[in-house]
Amino acid sequence: MAQLCAAVGWFIVASPAVEAEPAASPPGPPTAQGGSPALPSVPVTPPDRGRFAALWVAPFATHRFQGAGLEAGYRYRWLAGVYRLGFLQSGYAPPEGSTPLLTLERTQRLLLELEVGAQWRFHDQGTLAIGGGAAFLGDRVDISSMNGATWTTVTDERDRFRPLVGVTLVGPIFQASVTAYVASHPEARLSFGICWGRHARR
Repeated sequence: MAQLCAAVGWFIVASPAVEAEPAASPPGPPTAQGGSPALPSVPVTPPDRGRFAALWVAPFATHRFQGAGLEAGYRYRWLAGVYRLGFLQSGYAPPEGSTPLLTLERTQRLLLELEVGAQWRFHDQGTLAIGGGAAFLGDRVDISSMNGATWTTVTDERDRFRPLVGVTLVGPIFQASVTAYVASHPEARLSFGICWGRHARR
């Protein structure tokens, strides 16, 4: 028994220590100087160019028009091009000029405007844009008149092109615009809206 214990003790002392080898780390992305992983470069759009858009409402306009619309465009340095789509409507009112008694008109207008102009960034919170262009106006005019004891309604379609000028004051979020149709029978519209991307912060 003593010989067996001595043999076991000699085996324990003589056995070499076994150390576990550390596991190999999986391959990863290359690291930049300082130990942090290198991130892929992302292209950045210069602040003096890019797309923009806006949603607007028009509470005041010639012929008591009211409505809403949207616009979108692209700006490049001090140049900007924009298109607008909108729908306006006036309430029933007596028409202008000499008409029979008890005659009322209501106009529903679909508009498409194209405008090109210049813009100036005069402050970190504001951009002023002035431009000109053309507008297509599709008017649907409902003319109601008293015929005896009943009302008779006639619909008249009036489509035309009009030259326009526009002035827009743009901030980081909101914008205000005045659009005027020039030449014969001038008209004007004041609108307020929420915009994205037109005024770029430096």
